[in-house]
Amino acid sequence: MSFDTNEFSMYDGMTLMELIREMRRVQTDKDDAEAELKRFNKHFDFLRITKIPQEMEDQGIRNLNVEGVGRVSLTADMHVSIKEGSKELFYTWLRDNGRGDLIQPNINPSTLKATVKNMVREGEVVPEELLNVSPFTRASITKS
Repeated sequence: MSFDTNEFSMYDGMTLMELIREMRRVQTDKDDAEAELKRFNKHFDFLRITKIPQEMEDQGIRNLNVEGVGRVSLTADMHVSIKEGSKELFYTWLRDNGRGDLIQPNINPSTLKATVKNMVREGEVVPEELLNVSPFTRASITKS
């Protein structure tokens, strides 16, 4: 990893002890920022996955233009994962159903999700005994 030393010139002239104390201060600030990010993410997810979709559905709204924000729309989404202890059975199912190309040492979670979403959209049978599938609706903003 290389760094632009000009960006970090404030550390020039510091003693080793000062650098170590500064590293600890930055680490503490970083930990605090990560905790704050987690809090923001929880609020963001509550709004986009629970509160806004619920309000829009209650009011019969699928799309809404909000001045200064953009277009708000409801999008169907889902969480997908292989059930505990079902990995080999699911891989066999994939091979038997013409989707063996998905099998790598691991299936990319985004690829699995996209495949299952497409299967649902096309009306195909999803092996629910092998997968955890949790559909949900999320709100998204597209700038107008």
